[in-house]
Amino acid sequence: MPFENKTIVVIGAGVTGLQTSISLLQAGFRVFIIAKHLPGDESIEYTSPWAGGHWRSHAPASDPEQQQWDVETYKHWLEVIKKEEQNPSQSSRSGLALRKSTFYSISPEDPWFSETVLDYEQIPTTSLKDGYQQGHTYTSVMVNVPMYLNYLLETAKSLGATVVRAALPHRETSDSTFPDTLQAAVDVVKLHSAQSTEEPSITAFVNATGISALKVVPDPNIYPVRGQTVTVKGEAHEITTIDAPSSDPTSTSTSIMYVLPRPHSNTTVLGGTKQVGDWTAEPDPKTTEEILRRAKEWAPELLNEKGEFEVLSQQVGLRPGRKGGARVEIEEVGKFVVCHAYGHAGAGYQNSIGSANKVVGLLQKRLGVS
Repeated sequence: MPFENKTIVVIGAGVTGLQTSISLLQAGFRVFIIAKHLPGDESIEYTSPWAGGHWRSHAPASDPEQQQWDVETYKHWLEVIKKEEQNPSQSSRSGLALRKSTFYSISPEDPWFSETVLDYEQIPTTSLKDGYQQGHTYTSVMVNVPMYLNYLLETAKSLGATVVRAALPHRETSDSTFPDTLQAAVDVVKLHSAQSTEEPSITAFVNATGISALKVVPDPNIYPVRGQTVTVKGEAHEITTIDAPSSDPTSTSTSIMYVLPRPHSNTTVLGGTKQVGDWTAEPDPKTTEEILRRAKEWAPELLNEKGEFEVLSQQVGLRPGRKGGARVEIEEVGKFVVCHAYGHAGAGYQNSIGSANKVVGLLQKRLGVS
């Protein structure tokens, strides 16, 4: 391995940080992961655990790179699922599963990925309900998010990653504090290096801090896209996504609606909202009522004898939106080399493989090896 003596410090242990760590390890780098939050934690600062988690690209036609990231992730996930099917007794399970996905929209445009996904079929316009101009089905990948995050963490550890829980200091009001944050990371690596008094040979950092990049970098282009969801008992028969406004004129949420059966859990995630700039961490009761009302039409198999869902939890996540799109690039920060990898908004899971591959490529190029 050409980089086995080079250490990359990854800051952040959401889906982006964990997958990037795995990809770096597979490329031959040593990896330290430093994170305030790890899989199993529940915090509004830690977005990844709150995701619905399924593959449906919303990369625009103007962003072919993000489209490619999504394609790479889709293909990788298919391979993971295939390997698990061939080895049903393996102890570590990803939580990924194939599910039929049905989509309805008021837009007539076909998705760009129609020739990429498995089993794509257009729904005849004569079969669409009033108000919908386009519908289709395809085979998607559904993610059991808690399982998948733990799977990524355990995979990184099995490949040799050192994982340290630590909150690195930062002050959002000063541009000069990011180098101080990186120096604090160096000190953490020193402290946790195995019986070594030598200065750690840190080649570069990966900044995968998600929504916290607003304060850590600080990057004023970061903003929250609030997502509220409801988890109910039972697994729906399929994934359903509605990109259309509610027929109720008193609607309190945004126009999206989705039903996401979480594999291996006997639960389904119902949603949801995309509220730009809203930092509210607590679920809104009226939004919960609306989510449940709209979902009844699309997942009647989950209703009890009283015609209601059995609600298990309500939750909010803050997707790390960014003006200008995800930032995946190398920057010189004082004496440090940093590869940023944040700002993926609601596409963190489906961007994860492609984004991580780009980080690896950028760092290899930086070191003069392609």
